Amino acid sequence: MAARKINFYLGSLRLTPEHQRLFSSTDKLIAMQQVFMKIAPPQLAQRSALGAFVDGDLTIYARNGAIAAKLRQMLPSLLLKFRARGYEVTAIRIAVQANYHSTIEPDVTVKTRQMGRAGVESLANLVVALPPSPLRTAVARLLKRQAKRPE
Repeated sequence: MAARKINFYLGSLRLTPEHQRLFSSTDKLIAMQQVFMKIAPPQLAQRSALGAFVDGDLTIYARNGAIAAKLRQMLPSLLLKFRARGYEVTAIRIAVQANYHSTIEPDVTVKTRQMGRAGVESLANLVVALPPSPLRTAVARLLKRQAKRPE
């Protein structure tokens, strides 16, 4: 028996009466997600996803509380924009779902900073001038870590 691609099986399922409603609502949600990506500010749209659209009620999942708060401020305009595009959205609910699956790059990029030679020398002089204390220990540890980094 020859192996077939998943799209073959999904296409077959799409034609069965039991699954037509599921595929119809999935197609509608995908289309609405594309509209959402156009009508919402990019920084918000990339960090949120549509979750469900049932009887005119749309659920939008935000990555965190800050994104959810900004989306809540935009609810009236989002509602109008969806209606203008032909979707009968009567209510929008915003929910926070921090671990939703997406193809978005992480928000935080870690930058390693190098301390210049003058900074290292200034801190070394500070360590010598400080009396034994937690501050002196912390600065000495910082200098030690800095010395291990490649330039």
